[in-house]
Amino acid sequence: MTSNSEIQAALGSGDWSDAEVVAERPRAKIVHSVRLPAEWSEALEAEADRRGTTPSRLMQDYILAGLQRNAAAPEGTVTISRAALHQAIDAALANAA
Repeated sequence: MTSNSEIQAALGSGDWSDAEVVAERPRAKIVHSVRLPAEWSEALEAEADRRGTTPSRLMQDYILAGLQRNAAAPEGTVTISRAALHQAIDAALANAA
């Protein structure tokens, strides 16, 4: 354990004239745990390796991109896959006939 005198000596030996006072603490980061199928985990790790980052950072990037995309979408806008769109059109045409 560091003694009070050692702390005082360390603080007294530096030049603090350019120090910046931080008055507000940053918000805490919250951990969210997620279970992935093995195939997803392997794909995530491979993509993270390809990008030179960690799986955790890649998930953060994906989540942020999704949240930003949702926030930018007009109210009532729904995103679906092309296959789901074709299925919906086919079903509507079949019901109309």
